[in-house]
Amino acid sequence: MKVFLNGSILDERDAHISVLDRGFLFGDGVYELLRYFDGYGVGVDAHARRLARSLSLARIEGFDAAELGAIARMLLDANGLRDGVVYLQVTRGAGRVRAHVPTERLTPTVFAMATPAEPISALTAPTEVKVVTAEDMRWKLCEIKTLSLMGNILHLLDADAQGATEAILHRDGFVGEGAYSNMALVTGGRLVTPPVAEDPPILHGTARADLLAAARAAGIPAEIRRIRVDELRGADELMITSSRRLVSAATALDGTPVGDGLAGPVTRALFAQMRVDIEAGMRASASPA
Repeated sequence: MKVFLNGSILDERDAHISVLDRGFLFGDGVYELLRYFDGYGVGVDAHARRLARSLSLARIEGFDAAELGAIARMLLDANGLRDGVVYLQVTRGAGRVRAHVPTERLTPTVFAMATPAEPISALTAPTEVKVVTAEDMRWKLCEIKTLSLMGNILHLLDADAQGATEAILHRDGFVGEGAYSNMALVTGGRLVTPPVAEDPPILHGTARADLLAAARAAGIPAEIRRIRVDELRGADELMITSSRRLVSAATALDGTPVGDGLAGPVTRALFAQMRVDIEAGMRASASPA
C-alpha cells in the first residue's frame, strides 16, 4: 500500500514517524475521513472546512486544510483505487523532548492512507445495526475531530460486549451523538436530530448535513432540536450517519426492537435520496467543463 507522509507518496514499509511525535505520545492531533465512489469524493469541501475548524480549535498550525482533496486524489491514483476511503491525520509534530507544552515551534506531521471500499452499486439498502445507550464519559470538545479517541473506543468496547455496534451517548438527560456517528430519530414521520451549537456537544458531521439535505429533497419534514433520552424509547425509527456508511438503521436499542425491528420507511427513503444525491455528484464531476 502507498501512503502519504509529509508531502511524499511512499510504500507503507518506508514511512516512518518519530517516536517523539505528539500524536503518538499524547494523541495530539486531528483527522478526517473521505469516502470516494468511482473517483468522486463525497463532500470534499465540507470535510476540508471541518478539518480547518479542527486545526484551528486544536491550535495546530502549518498545514492548509484545503490540500485535503489533492492529497486524497494522489493517494487514490497511487493505489489504483476508484472506490475507497481516505484517512488523513495531522499531529502537532515531533519535538526534541517529551513535554506537555511544546518547548519549540513544531512542524506538523501529515499522514494519509487510502483503503478499498464498496462501490455505489453495492449500497442497495441501509445497514441495520443494534445500538445501546450510555452516559457520555468523553471530553466536551466533541466538535474537534481529535485523534484522542480512547473515550469513544471504551464506549464501543462496552457496546460490543452487549452485542451492539454503536453507543448512543447522552449527558444530563439529553442525547448527543454516537461513539463514531451522528444520530437522528423519526417520530410521526418527522426527522429529528440534535443541534451542533448546544449541549451536549456533537461533531459537525458531514453525513449529518447530507442527511438533512436528503430530507429536504425528499420532502421529509426535519427538525433540529435537543432530544431527551426517553424519546429514544418511543421513536418510530432510529438511525446513525457516518461518511463510511451514509445512513444506517438502528433496529434495536438496549436489546429492544425499534419499531418492527427493521429499517423503517423514512430511513429507507433518506438512504435512497442520499444515494441519488451522490450519483448526481458523480455524474456532474465526470461531465466535461
